[in-house]
Amino acid sequence: MTILIIARGIPDSTNAQWGSFEFDQAKALADLGHHVIIAAVDSRFRWVNRKIGLTKRTINTITTYNLFLCPSAILKVFSARFKEAFKLWQWQKMANIIAKHEGKIDIIYTHYLFNTYYATKTLNRFNAPIVAIEHWSELNKEPLNERVLRMANYAYPKVTKLLTVSKPLQERIHQLFGIQAEVVHNMLGSEFTYAPDNTPHPFTLVCVGSLLPVKNHKLLIQALHQLQLDKPWQLLIIGEGPERSALQQQINKASLQEQIHLLGLKNKAQIAEILHHCDVFVLPSISENFSVAVLEALACGLPVIASITGGIRECIDNSNGLLFEVNDVDGLAKAINHMFLHLTEYDRQAIAENCQKQFSAPVIAQQLTTIFQQCLQ
Repeated sequence: MTILIIARGIPDSTNAQWGSFEFDQAKALADLGHHVIIAAVDSRFRWVNRKIGLTKRTINTITTYNLFLCPSAILKVFSARFKEAFKLWQWQKMANIIAKHEGKIDIIYTHYLFNTYYATKTLNRFNAPIVAIEHWSELNKEPLNERVLRMANYAYPKVTKLLTVSKPLQERIHQLFGIQAEVVHNMLGSEFTYAPDNTPHPFTLVCVGSLLPVKNHKLLIQALHQLQLDKPWQLLIIGEGPERSALQQQINKASLQEQIHLLGLKNKAQIAEILHHCDVFVLPSISENFSVAVLEALACGLPVIASITGGIRECIDNSNGLLFEVNDVDGLAKAINHMFLHLTEYDRQAIAENCQKQFSAPVIAQQLTTIFQQCLQ
């Protein structure tokens, strides 16, 4: 089966996380014997190591097409209609290139509503079923942006099959647009496996996510400051973003510089290595659809403390973690203290094995393959 994946981006040496979700799925599908192509129109405002025009590469048998012509930030001076027309023109150009070099496409698989919208507008020439998977956080906002509503009302009815990464998102889309989607959860990268660490270390919590207000790192710092654990501990925060300065100020004000460390961006292999030496993963987010970072921690055998948001109940229960209400600093502090006192009661190997059974690359890739085959039939 030849599968064309329409992605947000393609990871490279300058940003290993950009489009990594899509690329991980591409690798898993290729491992099942499919011919996989990834296409992305890149509009980020980043000039370092950027080639203007089309870049075609083959990575692990996967053919990638990345088109970069103009950052969207420069187009802000133009009308919304012009910006959309320019993006549609870029996707039409991409379609022409792929049709010329790749021949017949069996399935078009799109990630995020904005890509699904452009695909339904410009990729009709392939005469292939479009399967769309939704994990865009914009769909959780109240009220929905008018542009998001317009794109969804146009694109969702035109796809052959709509997927969502969690049940709450599935229910929201049905409520808003009357479309019945199927749930396909996020997938684990192969880097994340169980590797027990018996070296002595302080009680170590870890949090992975961009330093953005929605990730709510400030609540975690506040909870730890309030709790004042009576034995050595540390918190490692992996990620980068505009909140770094404010978070460091909060850490300094609480005199927690020796315990809380902002580690910056790390690639997947580095994150996995850090997780192997930690005790508990914490997700304090205000909003999530289905956290890949939680799955990665579970796959390494870490119990998880998480806010009740998105599809978190679909992967966390009493056997592998604790939940608390969004923005409940007392609830978070209580959960951390409970984990501190009862950490040895969690079976880390069982946590890792159960995660792999549900969310490993072969499991999710086979689920997607079955859906693609149904669409072709």
